[in-house]
Amino acid sequence: MIVLDPETVITLMLVALRVFSFIFMVPVFGTFFIPGFVRVYLSLGIALSLFLFAEVETVKTTSLPEIVSLALHEFLFGFVAGFFLRLIFDAVFVAGEIIAVHTGLGFLTMFLPQQPQATVMAGFSTLLASTLFLTLGGAEAVFLGLLRSLERVPPGSFDLYSLDGEVFLEFFYESFSMGVKIALPVLIAALLTNVILAVVNRFIPQINVFMVGLPLQIAVGLIVFAVSIPVIGLILASYMREHILDFLRFVSSA
Repeated sequence: MIVLDPETVITLMLVALRVFSFIFMVPVFGTFFIPGFVRVYLSLGIALSLFLFAEVETVKTTSLPEIVSLALHEFLFGFVAGFFLRLIFDAVFVAGEIIAVHTGLGFLTMFLPQQPQATVMAGFSTLLASTLFLTLGGAEAVFLGLLRSLERVPPGSFDLYSLDGEVFLEFFYESFSMGVKIALPVLIAALLTNVILAVVNRFIPQINVFMVGLPLQIAVGLIVFAVSIPVIGLILASYMREHILDFLRFVSSA
């Protein structure tokens, strides 16, 4: 039974702020497809369930400056944890952007003014990664990680300066490298297509390569991407499993 004294209410608010900043960083829960009020209610629901299941130490303070300081620490912890998990989806986002640029699909953004500043392939790749993430049990892993974080890192005890910046840089480089690897089949196909078009333009100058090139690049890029999706799914699933385990270790020892 929960006694709603001021310390318990403050602790619950700190937990909700941790979850709120985390939810808005991860594309699965904080994507633009989900309305803002839904994300707020989702954060409150997850925070309440975590508070009920975890053995959370109540904050022993009622001073406003201390509460503001604790709230800032909780927001930073949720932001850092969400950024750590977001690197998975940033890899796929980078792959989608690279594919769109080298196949000509980036021009579709002109016909979608309501779309955020991202290409259609980047949005599709992010949705594909989100589906794979949920299939691998990522939502359950996130709940378990947040549950452990409340027990190992109680509200207000997070120290941002204790983090190792080189670890985040290493994961950032790995995320960018994974994005390039995912887009590599389409990159090779686009390069070969451009070489063939250059040879055709050299030997048959009567053909208008500029009129044929863009539709051909789009068709070749989409075909190669569709054929390579199973392989990409296997590589991405292996990368996600390792990164989810790293995320669980991070939130348990931050």
